[in-house]
Amino acid sequence: MKMLLKVIPVGPLDVNCSIVADPSTGEAIIVDPGAEGERIIEVAREFRVKAVVNTHGHIDHVGQVRKIKEFFDVPFYLHPGDIPLIRDEIWPGFATYIKAQECPEPDVLLEEGMEIKVGGITLRVLHTPGHTPGLCCLYSEEEKVLIAGDLLFKGSVGRWDLPGGDREKLKKSLERIFSELPDDTIVVCGHYEETTIGHERRFNPYLHGGLL
Repeated sequence: MKMLLKVIPVGPLDVNCSIVADPSTGEAIIVDPGAEGERIIEVAREFRVKAVVNTHGHIDHVGQVRKIKEFFDVPFYLHPGDIPLIRDEIWPGFATYIKAQECPEPDVLLEEGMEIKVGGITLRVLHTPGHTPGLCCLYSEEEKVLIAGDLLFKGSVGRWDLPGGDREKLKKSLERIFSELPDDTIVVCGHYEETTIGHERRFNPYLHGGLL
């Protein structure tokens, strides 16, 4: 396995911030720095960080983008569909609760099929709307890893009742990943435990008479 993947649960909602690195080159990206910016920096500073990439624009996932972007002086990647969400507090007082900073505009716009290179590792962007209009998963076919944001969880799926949510689009996005990805794909979820495509295909209640 070429990829070094460090998953750091941050903030009161345990947002999974992922540091994806190629140990052979020292290059890395930081995905979804939602909270505890100083802690993320301490873990990531051993690498040459090349970018901040966000799966989606909800405030609990972008709350420390500004701190990370400025510290490492790197570009910020986000799908254009989620730009309207980065200043949506979702609930009154939520930004203060999670200690979120104002999120900057993205420097690079994610799009379906884009490839993000981290040393010798390639992450392909899968645009999978539903939880938000611009939610994107990052998929390494070689490493069999999917960084799924809030599309899929162990035993659950992303909410569609938050700003930008759409049940039918979420359903189509889930159908897509379960039709395209092999069962042994490791899924790094936006919150809580990781899982696999195979495990969710067999046991996720939303996929058996629920959502799909």
